[in-house]
Amino acid sequence: MKRYYVLFILMILTIPVFLGVNVLQSIECGVIRNEIRKLEKSQEDCLNNNKAIAGEITDLLAIDKLEAEAKKMGLQKVRPEDVLVIIMGGKGRGL
Repeated sequence: MKRYYVLFILMILTIPVFLGVNVLQSIECGVIRNEIRKLEKSQEDCLNNNKAIAGEITDLLAIDKLEAEAKKMGLQKVRPEDVLVIIMGGKGRGL
């Protein structure tokens, strides 16, 4: 009979321990949830930044923008008559 009282008292004493562990686990889950939100926000910012950069690259690679930038730098289009093609023969070339 005395043995059952000891077991009963031990069971009663373990309940607060389990409740404390449950509270600690809940707090840890809350911290992790907040960290996940921060990471998702950071990921969203990076995606938006990447989209903006991709748009800028597309704009910079547009032919009219490239030509305008080349004119600012004093460059001109090469005319076909200004192109000199040199064909060099040699062994192994089959020429």
